[in-house]
Amino acid sequence: MCHARCRAALAAAGMVFCWGSALSAADQTAIKASTRTLPAAALGEPNPWPQFRFQLKGGPVAVADGLSEEDRAGLAATTVVPPLPYLIQDNYTRERRASSVPTVEIENAALRAVVYPSYGGRLMSLFDKAARRELLFDNPVFQPANLAIRNAWFSGGVEWNGPLYGHSLLTCSPVFAGVADTPRGPLLRLYEFDRALETTWQVDLFLPPGEPRLWVHVKAVNPGDRDINFYWWTNIAVPMTRETRVLAPADYALSHDASGNSRLPFPRFDGFDGSYPSRYPYAKSVFFRKPGATHAWSACVDGAGRGLSHVSTATLFGRKFFTWGTGRGGKRWMDFLSEDGQGDYLEIQGGVTPTQLQTRPLKAGASIEWTECLSPLALDAAGAHAANYADTCGAAEQVIGRDVPLSALQDVDAFLASQADAPLREVLARGAGWGLLHERRTGRRLGPGLSFETALGGEERPWSELLTLGTFSAQTLAERPRSYAVSAGWVSVLQASMKARGATALHHLHLGVAQAEAGALEEARASFEASLALQPNAAAHRNLALLLERGGDPDSAQGAYSRAWKLCGGDRSLAVEFCSFLLRHKREPAFETFVALAPPEVASHERIQLMRAQLALTRGDYPAVRQLLQREYSTIREGELSLSELWFASFIQEAEQRKGGALTEAEKQSLMDANPPPRTIDFRMK
Repeated sequence: MCHARCRAALAAAGMVFCWGSALSAADQTAIKASTRTLPAAALGEPNPWPQFRFQLKGGPVAVADGLSEEDRAGLAATTVVPPLPYLIQDNYTRERRASSVPTVEIENAALRAVVYPSYGGRLMSLFDKAARRELLFDNPVFQPANLAIRNAWFSGGVEWNGPLYGHSLLTCSPVFAGVADTPRGPLLRLYEFDRALETTWQVDLFLPPGEPRLWVHVKAVNPGDRDINFYWWTNIAVPMTRETRVLAPADYALSHDASGNSRLPFPRFDGFDGSYPSRYPYAKSVFFRKPGATHAWSACVDGAGRGLSHVSTATLFGRKFFTWGTGRGGKRWMDFLSEDGQGDYLEIQGGVTPTQLQTRPLKAGASIEWTECLSPLALDAAGAHAANYADTCGAAEQVIGRDVPLSALQDVDAFLASQADAPLREVLARGAGWGLLHERRTGRRLGPGLSFETALGGEERPWSELLTLGTFSAQTLAERPRSYAVSAGWVSVLQASMKARGATALHHLHLGVAQAEAGALEEARASFEASLALQPNAAAHRNLALLLERGGDPDSAQGAYSRAWKLCGGDRSLAVEFCSFLLRHKREPAFETFVALAPPEVASHERIQLMRAQLALTRGDYPAVRQLLQREYSTIREGELSLSELWFASFIQEAEQRKGGALTEAEKQSLMDANPPPRTIDFRMK
């Protein structure tokens, strides 16, 4: 049997090995289901009211001068991503209790990886046993916040973001996790069916016995009959200290913000070395650009030169880092997502395009795949922090090339590609039933290495009934809808059911939702009215309210909202939407009457309290504004400044009232400096 010194030499040479029965139990790779106990905020039920694409706001993406053809390819027209058929997740709180979180662990003698299958398959921890240190930012709590397409998101670990722009639609939803046996040892497969584009993705985590490298093979398949625009970024959160430095080869960099991409001098700009995330006084996204590179990598090291390297095959050539910055707002965001003083992190990321505002085509019936490697990294401390950034990256590349040679990367990539369809021996965690329903609807399996067998829940049951019974059951017709389906395939099933078995109010409702999402608003209105003609229901009234408002008839929209409210059973999410409508159309008396008559648990909703503060400002009740802001707001959106703006406005307007005229800009700034907002509401990142 080969000794540890021999195994280390083989690993350093980049050789992949499988020890078979000669290995001790400690050397073997083990995969098991387990749990973690940590403070966790309850995610809550999804918001039951569909958010249509016509409700979303977002400006066009600007195309800056000086971008190359590759930097422009697949550039999105807007960053708005419609969430349907998924529902928004915004019913979480800031109340954390000790909770048991399901995990799946993959471990060998060198590394231990911990995955959260209930939360998007997040790789939350990668522990280096030899150095006895955590390589990722392993968030000590679970705390959702409003940063993702569906709202809820949490910080930490490695997130698998695709196939649509932004944080994954499944980042706070369960996914499947199973074990597949290979000639080189077991691998852990994370996978799900994506309802938005009706694709599949899988992430195979492979930890060879005794090896200090976690290999990640990603494969996405477009099984449909139409081409799609595909997006993917692997998002790696790592701890940030004052000395932390990010390294990646780059001929130039691109700066990314909400309006678009532009070229950026790197590492020095704005008077500091931008390779040190702790030196940013503001939040920033930086994309490293080195066209033609075949050995894509990035790394993060601490003051001693120790950290993590991320290496991938050429398909995942994009490289990025993100920092919240260390200004007052950035620090608040990091602590808001974790515990005070424990939330500091940054992200290094790898993508299939140069920047996150771009996608690449994935043709009908085609697939895309690549391999990544996460590995401990140790550089000479002085070299890791040399003044010349190019020299530092060159030295780092030599060490990374030794630890993860291109030959090893190519070998493992070919091997894992050959195992991507290997059948699962065991399923350790199960996701939703939508993949199973898609297979039943189309009559085709989504993949030989993917098993979507699972118990169907209340969200999937109505759609299963359409396939098995040909219509909705009496139980389903008596319940409020908990899910929607808007794809052409499901619309066909709905229409076939209506023709063969007769239309119910629920048929018309679901058809109207699909029509509204597709932009056929007049047809949608007719469907919602047909639903109401068969049975009064809150969902159809609410959806009609949206269409009536969009059509310029707020009076009728208010009536529709009122009827929806009477039928909804006191749903807090609808109350927030109705109140927002009333203030948007300056119907303050109706707003106040609604809040006064609403149940306490509804009237106390944080968004309604924020609207009360806005109304108090317009009426000159400045102490009331500041009193209403003396709390935490769970669902404040990334980039939203409504809280601090209200705070400052209360002081400025109060001072102008005393003065009897407008303040100068200097007077406003002096007043703001003298009255900073409470830390709990200060999310300013500039």
